[in-house]
Amino acid sequence: MKYLYSIILVLLIVGCNSHSNRSLKEEDYTLSLNGNWEFNTFLGDGSNYLNIQPTKDDIIIDNSQTELLKIKGAWETKTYQGTDKETKPWSKDYLSYNFKKNNDPASVEINTKVPKSGYYEHFIYYPVGSQMSALVEVNHADGSYTKDFILKTRPSVWVSLGIFRIDTKKKHSIRFHSKHQGLYNVDAIMLRPIDEADYKNSLEEKQQLVNVAYDDSNWDELKVPGHFGMINKYSNYTGKAWYRTEVKLPKTWKKTTDERIRIQFEGVYHVARVFFNGEYVGRHQGGFTPFEFDITDKINFSNKNILVVEADNNYLVGATWNWGGIIRDVQLVKSKDVRVKYQYIHAEPDLVKGSASYQVIVRVENNSEKKRELNVNALIEKGKVLNNTSAKITVAPNSVKELKLEGELNAEDVKLWHFDTPELYHIKTSISEKSKVLDTKVNRFGIRKFEATATQMLLNGEPVRLVGFNRVSDHRYWGSSEPQELINLDVDLMKTAGANFTRIMHGTQNKKLLDRCDEKGILIFEEVNVRSLKMPEVYEDHFAKPKQWVKEMIERDVNHPSVVGWSVGNELSDHFEYVKMMYEYTKKLDPNRMALHVSNRGYRKGESAENNPLEYGDMIFQNIYQKNPGAVMDTLHKRWPNKAMFFSEFGVERFTTANLDNDVSKLGTWYNNMRNQRPYTTGASIWTFNDYKSGYSNTLADENRAWGMVNAWRTKRRAFYTHQKENSPITNLNIENLDFEKGNANVSFNIRDTNDFPSFTMKNYTLHYVFKNRKGEIVLNKTLNLPLLKPGMEKWNGSITWNKLTKKPYELLVSLVTPNGYSRGEKKIYFEVPSQPIINEVKISKSKVRVHFTKNRDAFEYYAKYNINGEEKESYKTIVNYIDLDSLPANKEIQIQLIASNSKGDSKASEVSTIKTDGKILAPIIWDSFITDNKLVIGYSGSFDDVNYTIRYGVTKDHLNKDITSNSRGIMTIDIENEKTVYFQIQRAIKGEKSNWSNILKVEK
Repeated sequence: MKYLYSIILVLLIVGCNSHSNRSLKEEDYTLSLNGNWEFNTFLGDGSNYLNIQPTKDDIIIDNSQTELLKIKGAWETKTYQGTDKETKPWSKDYLSYNFKKNNDPASVEINTKVPKSGYYEHFIYYPVGSQMSALVEVNHADGSYTKDFILKTRPSVWVSLGIFRIDTKKKHSIRFHSKHQGLYNVDAIMLRPIDEADYKNSLEEKQQLVNVAYDDSNWDELKVPGHFGMINKYSNYTGKAWYRTEVKLPKTWKKTTDERIRIQFEGVYHVARVFFNGEYVGRHQGGFTPFEFDITDKINFSNKNILVVEADNNYLVGATWNWGGIIRDVQLVKSKDVRVKYQYIHAEPDLVKGSASYQVIVRVENNSEKKRELNVNALIEKGKVLNNTSAKITVAPNSVKELKLEGELNAEDVKLWHFDTPELYHIKTSISEKSKVLDTKVNRFGIRKFEATATQMLLNGEPVRLVGFNRVSDHRYWGSSEPQELINLDVDLMKTAGANFTRIMHGTQNKKLLDRCDEKGILIFEEVNVRSLKMPEVYEDHFAKPKQWVKEMIERDVNHPSVVGWSVGNELSDHFEYVKMMYEYTKKLDPNRMALHVSNRGYRKGESAENNPLEYGDMIFQNIYQKNPGAVMDTLHKRWPNKAMFFSEFGVERFTTANLDNDVSKLGTWYNNMRNQRPYTTGASIWTFNDYKSGYSNTLADENRAWGMVNAWRTKRRAFYTHQKENSPITNLNIENLDFEKGNANVSFNIRDTNDFPSFTMKNYTLHYVFKNRKGEIVLNKTLNLPLLKPGMEKWNGSITWNKLTKKPYELLVSLVTPNGYSRGEKKIYFEVPSQPIINEVKISKSKVRVHFTKNRDAFEYYAKYNINGEEKESYKTIVNYIDLDSLPANKEIQIQLIASNSKGDSKASEVSTIKTDGKILAPIIWDSFITDNKLVIGYSGSFDDVNYTIRYGVTKDHLNKDITSNSRGIMTIDIENEKTVYFQIQRAIKGEKSNWSNILKVEK
């Protein structure tokens, strides 16, 4: 396929919420299998590296034992120089080699010498490196096994390779090598003796567990959708794990010759093997895309049915966590032996006439043994039927056939999908035979036009410059399983912070997220989970797996109006031919959306249209983390002058702590590289919306990477409020001449120009103004309709009015609000200073204290004043409910007072708390706590020196009669028995020393 320098791509339509109606009642054709499943792992299938510590029986061989090493190439011995735990070797040094070319024969081979023959679990230990395809080859008594590693992931911990047999009469080894460029560090291996009987019993049990009669009563319970880490001992587990559940068929389901039953998985990370009633059903590789298997002939309609799934999360990519397990919905679906397998609607609006034409592609599957002559009927609905098209089709036995339907919508029936007004339609396609409806498939879609020129993005003909976020599919409890309430919260938070357009992240998204973006109005580029072409899984069979994942992604998500394009990979190298091939493949699957890849290379020395495939994409999507982003933009534009640019990732700063007071104070400075200059830059999507769990280098001690405007538990940082301000289409929202007696005030704001950022037309916006008293109760709530606000109008001036208020309010909030209810700029005025705050408790150590207090709604931030030896000091200002005072002298008496602040000024200081610095180290900070799924979930901070954490808890504050200890970092889950209220506190242990206990917190369901 040929792409032109200046390309205008028309993208439109699409939707979500696909389902097939088999009869009037949903339970007659679908059976959800979500819920608690039985869960277990087996010896040799995987490990949690937090639990791996050498014992006296383990055999460790490191790089200093040169008699056991065979080295090819000029490997350098490096000595540990500093305190960075990720470069720390097992002993004092390690071997390092920089593979500067592909297929370099350099290698290190370590002889796995043991005192006696038998089974041994093999582990490796390596300091952090840049090698993205580090091959580790185990040569053992029964053959060889090779696994690839990313050396930026899980550095300086013991990582299991599996259990292998060693025969002392033969030579066995672990060989480290690579076919690709990158820094490779080799340090040590560990061989752990395994009891042969235990191992063989484990193998035998895995053979039996797929059978219906197998007893799984001693297994754990694990929620589906969910992930391994919901159980503390599996918090960092990588490997294979097993799920079992009984499938109880509805009584209405009977065995017939003209129906098929399929099991559908929305996502199992990363490799799934499926068994039903003891029989192998199939395998799927790819953790974020859906798949199904026909199990009609395996179902027992008169006896027990057992579904078994093996999930393997060994596939690690990049800095995000490999949340393993059945991470998305599972269901049984019953249909007739002919069905609508797929439909794709593309609706194109005529922006002049206001009408729209549409085209529907329908794929009909015939699973019967005879030819079927069918009628196909497609209805377009929005509250009522707007149009109806039909055709006849003949489908051969056991085959699939496709047909195309076309229609028109009148102008009065066309309402365009827009991020401020996300109008949705339904297409309802039925197939019938002799007037009997056999199957119906319903999809939501929208009508919109999305284009890219050499210098602009256009939505429905309007030039737009838009902002968004990369949202990592991650939560410290739910992982990537993402329940609807989390998705709803995240979309609302992103919209409130200004998001209208985003490259959402690497990997096919949960369809519930796309549904929500359709409903609330966020434009998305969805991306296949390809982050390196150096991994065997990716490049084998001429990129067969990426093609599979792209096909599964597009066929599921092609009708979402929020999705305007597809990305075939992130930050790739040596990718020219791959990208060209995947663009062509993607366009065949969906010719009406953009295709591109996310680049971090185009600006580099030596990059050009001859060796970089940016020329072939419909836009340039560039990741920028450089200190001079403007120079990157200029270089890219000089090399590809006919391509509009969107910055798919950019980083202002990665936070070095998880502190909620962290801010992106340089965000406006970064945006200034686009504001009123470089008009070809159409938008930007910051990394990231949320913090996320990671095993990557430079991750915090609680295992989160802290980039987000909200933390991993969705608590807002100061950065959230900076985003709200900088991402607004207006500036300088002012309230002047406020007169309570006359009941009016003047309001004005500036409208960003066409070349400013962000910039777009605001239609049907309103001005909301709300007076509240000190308790937060609404005194007055009014709305003012605003005229059409277009970039270039410079300024809007108006007034707000109200009847005389009986009492003077405490605050006034004025907000610019979109038609779908999101603030796009606001100003709050306080008429009084905050009330006097109260210090609840002060936790004390030798050199640090933590001041706990309850936040009042009448204050925005707090700070402490404290006196040491007559010298008065002030703390930092915080938006959270505690203040840490560091670097204090030991055994000193200190007087502390707390002050609350808002825009009116400071409150009266709290009563004085007098303490003396002494005692144990401080407990962790509690980030969040809640009750769900009969579990108490607690999120907390950590230190790299922490050994474990203990939580004591109970149903009353004075009776914390239960406790649990775990080494799980950042989160602990505790099984409870339907308690609706729980009290708890936490303690940490560091190398023999225990902290004090935290303050006691109350959690209510």
